[in-house]
Amino acid sequence: MPNEHMFIRFPKEKKLSLIKNYTVSTLLNQVKQHINKNSLFQSDDKLLVALSGGVDSMVLTHILFQLDYHIGVAHCNFQLRGQESDTDAEFVEAFAKMHKIPFYTKAFNTKSFAQEQKISTQLAARDLRYNWFDEVMKDQAYDYLVTAHHANDQVETMLYNLTKGTGIAGLRGIPLKNDQIRRPLLSASKADIEIYAQEHQLQWREDISNRDDKYSRNRIRLHVIPELKQLNPGLEQTLSNNSKRFEALERLLLHQTNDIRSKFLSKHQDYNTLQLSWYDKDTGGLAILIELLKPFGFNLDQCFSIADGFSNISGKQFYSSDHVLTVDRDKLQIGPKEEEKEYQLMVEDSDHLISTPWADFAIENITSQTEWPKNNLTACLDADLVQFPLKVRNWTQGDSFYPLGMKGKKKLSDFMIDEKIPVNLKSRVLLFESNQDIIWVAGYRIDDRYKITSNTKRLLLIKMTDHV
Repeated sequence: MPNEHMFIRFPKEKKLSLIKNYTVSTLLNQVKQHINKNSLFQSDDKLLVALSGGVDSMVLTHILFQLDYHIGVAHCNFQLRGQESDTDAEFVEAFAKMHKIPFYTKAFNTKSFAQEQKISTQLAARDLRYNWFDEVMKDQAYDYLVTAHHANDQVETMLYNLTKGTGIAGLRGIPLKNDQIRRPLLSASKADIEIYAQEHQLQWREDISNRDDKYSRNRIRLHVIPELKQLNPGLEQTLSNNSKRFEALERLLLHQTNDIRSKFLSKHQDYNTLQLSWYDKDTGGLAILIELLKPFGFNLDQCFSIADGFSNISGKQFYSSDHVLTVDRDKLQIGPKEEEKEYQLMVEDSDHLISTPWADFAIENITSQTEWPKNNLTACLDADLVQFPLKVRNWTQGDSFYPLGMKGKKKLSDFMIDEKIPVNLKSRVLLFESNQDIIWVAGYRIDDRYKITSNTKRLLLIKMTDHV
């Protein structure tokens, strides 16, 4: 075992104040009931405990050990405090060996990782920690990861999220369950944990960085929460109750959102259409819209702008990191953000199958007596008017043609507006060109000059078999 000076104990005067009117079994029974009431895990599940060596995780490990759960402990050495970090690891390892608990540890070059990823050291440590925990759980067949988050952590998290800006999930704070993560101490206060540690004469390591108020969460814990507790001494319980209310509201919101998504959001390949007939700002439509657009990466300000102008900003586009949203009258069109690239393909003769990034086409000659599909995905042209090779390309500004049924020329840009083709999909519109004439806007209209007449003897049929 490491030397005694490594461990932290309560000063005598603090011990006296903490253990007043307290019985040893209180927290253990509270945690046991908490686990059973919320079905956090079963008695035969394998639990991997995240053990830093601090008082919270030491108490959690001790309680689970006392309750005879099958546990292993995992310790991360982030190498951020020099010898202190190494001493933490030695302490945890000694504890695990003494109690014959499976022990796993890993050292990380956290600062280098943070620089490579261009993120904060705290965020880097979180990513490294949970990624490694996942690896250990898979390799060693653990059912759940158990962490020592408690009621005071919940208060800090809710206040931090509220200050930084958050949705209802952030107001809800830390969940009891999150995928394979379980948090048995979430209903326990820091005082409860410290009392338990003293009563059981537990030893732990103190991280002095927890006292450094340059970190946002530390400032909240050290300065903000004490002031709030002057207004409400029962702050932890109040916010714990609020967390439950917010969790219920979150479930209600997600239920409503999923219902709207299933009824009004349709997808064809990588292209989404959200009909807006359901939207009513007076009945909470904005909250649902924010949730619907979240998977596409649109931020809160963009959602506000989109919702504010449904009726008067048709055609306006909004960009997230990987999607583009176009407001189109009574619906929103959402597709992947693409670089506009010039596309061109030459077709030397008929009886061809061609493939493009956006559609496949079958080209064939038929006689005038043959029946053919009469829809926008099929172009039926007078074969004797068409000259090969055909050029297949995407549209460019300045293109024009003579739409079927019209005698005059029309700019393709105006035609696409009339056809309500979303701005973000215009780059996918393909043109078939013969002798520099546009003979077909694929999927929409042929050129009137190449239509079938009573004099037509041969037909050129172009079928679009996959339309994006």
